[in-house]
Amino acid sequence: MTSLKQIMHFLNRQPYSKLLVGFVFAIATFSIVRHTLSKPGAMAIILSSVVMFYMWIEYWIQRNKLQLPQRTSNIVLRIFKISFWCFALMIIGLSISPIVYWTPILRIYGYGLMLIFASIKIVLANILFLQFLISKVRFTNKISSPKRWFQVGLCVVVFMFTMALYGSIYEVFNLKVNQLEVRDKAVPKAFDDYRIVQFSDMHIGSQVSKRYVRKLVDSINAQNPDLVVFTGDMVNFYTNEIVPFVELFSQIRAKDGVFVVLGNHDYSGYLRWKTSQDSVDNILQLINIYHSMGWNVLQNEHIWLHRGDDSIALAGVENYSSKRTKRWVNIADTEKALKGISPSNLIVMISHNPQHFNEELQINFPHVNLTLTGHSHGGQMAIGEFSVARLAMKHWRGFHQFEDQYLNVCTGCGFNALPFRINMSPNISVVTLSEP
Repeated sequence: MTSLKQIMHFLNRQPYSKLLVGFVFAIATFSIVRHTLSKPGAMAIILSSVVMFYMWIEYWIQRNKLQLPQRTSNIVLRIFKISFWCFALMIIGLSISPIVYWTPILRIYGYGLMLIFASIKIVLANILFLQFLISKVRFTNKISSPKRWFQVGLCVVVFMFTMALYGSIYEVFNLKVNQLEVRDKAVPKAFDDYRIVQFSDMHIGSQVSKRYVRKLVDSINAQNPDLVVFTGDMVNFYTNEIVPFVELFSQIRAKDGVFVVLGNHDYSGYLRWKTSQDSVDNILQLINIYHSMGWNVLQNEHIWLHRGDDSIALAGVENYSSKRTKRWVNIADTEKALKGISPSNLIVMISHNPQHFNEELQINFPHVNLTLTGHSHGGQMAIGEFSVARLAMKHWRGFHQFEDQYLNVCTGCGFNALPFRINMSPNISVVTLSEP
């Protein structure tokens, strides 16, 4: 115990030790990512660099002594000390057991809390570092007061923590229902006022609240849907994540049934499996569970929905990956899914990735009337009309019309990686087909 205290005292007092620890942690992070993810690549380098930057902040703060009043300086150093050990525990924990094996509560909220502490520290340290740089410039004495900059930084940090708390306690469970209408001449008379409920991106491995899932199921059934579609990413990594929720999902009801497609997470492509057959078995297990719940899986195929003498086609493709990034498994076969469908028929396409619409459907299949997608989560947070999801894809949320084609990007019902949503509530979409 004495030796451990001496080591912690050394790490907390010696600036250069933080760089040494940072180097060790960076190597550990690189190793963890390389051995856990199937396609680590740049991710391992980026995370390792973040760890080194994080530790450089530790070094710089202790090296420059902050030039703050003693009481304020002690508060800052205490915050940074707590943040340092939270981050250290996360790296040590990941080294002992990859995050995919952590219990749901620890994986979601423990990891999230550590990440929030790290982010707060980086923001505060950068504000103080900016003050340090400005103080070196002449004629800036009035705006370079360390105490004033610390107060600004503290306000930013308190705001960040408050928003994260709000997003993880309230908004992540604040389910909304979006009412949409497709009024088009292609809608058959018998399908006027036909109601399709779409939900997406459950990431059920991140979900610890059965109450929320029950609320979701009740909200879907309350819409009295003719058809329910789920547009992928039910799980994070393993099919067994859905097992505790099977009974609840089985209660979803629709006149023409529930239809689903698989998303990038459902294909278990983020993990290193012992054999390729283990990955295949994981996918097949999910499909079998869907069937046991009475759900129908569309894999590059279509079915016909009938009302009297009228009919519409419901097509579904397997996961599509952007031609620009090729980041995820790309086994979508649109031609196969639409084979045998006349362009005069109304076609509803369900696909996980909205880039499938932008890069393929809109260009090569303009007769696909309505496309329902998910995947983006809306970035799980937005400031006005800006979200990080906007940097990755052209259409990242909401309902869009392009002449005779319609696209809906559902921002999802769950969350992944970050255990919160900010200005991006979970939602289901109710799409009503109408004659002109």
